[in-house]
Amino acid sequence: MQKILTYKGAVMTWECDSNRHMNVMYYINKFEHAGRNFSLELGFVEVGDSDTVGMVVLEQHIKYLKEVFEDDLLYIESSLLSVGNKAFTVLHQMFNGRTKALVCEMKIVLVLFDKINRTALPMPATNRKRLQAALEEEEE
Repeated sequence: MQKILTYKGAVMTWECDSNRHMNVMYYINKFEHAGRNFSLELGFVEVGDSDTVGMVVLEQHIKYLKEVFEDDLLYIESSLLSVGNKAFTVLHQMFNGRTKALVCEMKIVLVLFDKINRTALPMPATNRKRLQAALEEEEE
């Protein structure tokens, strides 16, 4: 699947810590915003509105590559890496908008989640087929 622009924004003063760079919790926040937009692009519209089904992060790996500072403009591009029966893996890459340098990346494994029984759910066939088709498009 090709990369999709999923976030654009600036580093705000209140997002910076005593080292004068953006604090780690705000990287996570910006990736969360990107993830919500990416979920919509992947067709998981119904998940956000459901009282019974959600999406949860099972694993996340973050690499901080360059510092970002107050007023830096950032954007995130997201791509689907793999799809399984219950889980799928996404890569979010954060770039400095001015220099285009990769500043941080987060690889996450997500699952659909039964909010009542608190367990992972199998991927619905329609979603799985759509995701699989998107992955195959990229390989061509």
